[in-house]
Amino acid sequence: MGDDGSMLTEREKIILKAVVEEYINTGEPISSKVVMSKYCPYVSSATVRNDMGVLEEMGYITQPHPSAGRIPSPKGYRYYVENLLDDCKLSPQQRMRIRKILSGLESEIRDLREMIRTTSWLIAQLSKLLAFSYGPISSGRHIKKLWLTPVNGESVLLVYMTNVGEVNHKVISAKYNQYNLERLSNIFSSKLENEDMDRLDINEIVTLLPEEEPLIKEVFEHLRREKYTTAESYIEGTDYIDKIPEFNNPEILKNLISIINKEDLVMEQINAAISSGDVWTSIGEKGELTFIVVPYFMEDFPIGGAGVVGPVRMNYKYIIPLLNYLKNCISDMLSVRWR
Repeated sequence: MGDDGSMLTEREKIILKAVVEEYINTGEPISSKVVMSKYCPYVSSATVRNDMGVLEEMGYITQPHPSAGRIPSPKGYRYYVENLLDDCKLSPQQRMRIRKILSGLESEIRDLREMIRTTSWLIAQLSKLLAFSYGPISSGRHIKKLWLTPVNGESVLLVYMTNVGEVNHKVISAKYNQYNLERLSNIFSSKLENEDMDRLDINEIVTLLPEEEPLIKEVFEHLRREKYTTAESYIEGTDYIDKIPEFNNPEILKNLISIINKEDLVMEQINAAISSGDVWTSIGEKGELTFIVVPYFMEDFPIGGAGVVGPVRMNYKYIIPLLNYLKNCISDMLSVRWR
């Protein structure tokens, strides 16, 4: 038999799934006796041993010691995730709990950056793993509305919101008449509804309020200079690291710490998830670690992503649907709040 996963027999698939799930639950190598008694009761132990030998030859499971049972290889985990988790969903109680937590947090979330940071905290709490998020990224974003508020006679507070709900502010120095600020805010906002900042004609706005030319120029200069967003990465769940047995291995722990300290590794995974448009998994490719990541989109524009990094022995059956469900919840919140 070749090593193509599509060539696995139905019984081999059952046995591979058994080895993966038993090992995830126990952390101990799985014997053919356990597989036979719990998953293949109508098949002889010799047949199960033979099938496990075939799976080992194909690289899906390995035997850490000659007298031990088998454990999944990264290839075995990948096959399990891609082919044997089709019916995997959160329970109604789990979904209700997540909705309740998000509902409680919603009033505290003021802008998109806050939402992305909150997501990593929530994932860490629900997964008991190291969670990360990154965003908001700038693709497809523009300023939608702005407000000008007096600070004193020679400075004004500029507050502006992007089309994806991100709010920024800046104190600008310029002489102005405070009675013109509301009108000027409305002029800018109505223009920005139809035009990108880069295409706005400053002369048109100066013509409408010529006495505020110094302030108009300062506002323009700041907004043109500003990238409208500063994406940031957030890491949560470091408290759980010492509770995960695999992280007692100094080499794996060293890899994990390097990931925490390198934003580009997190971005690499999130960009891969954005490109795939769905749940993205990287199993055992980064020093015996697994990444599971989901992207966040709004109006078809990618705005960031979030996920977990943990040992290869991870509860995929729970983590993947958890992240998938959170992705859908966050998308719903974004479309309702900042569409």
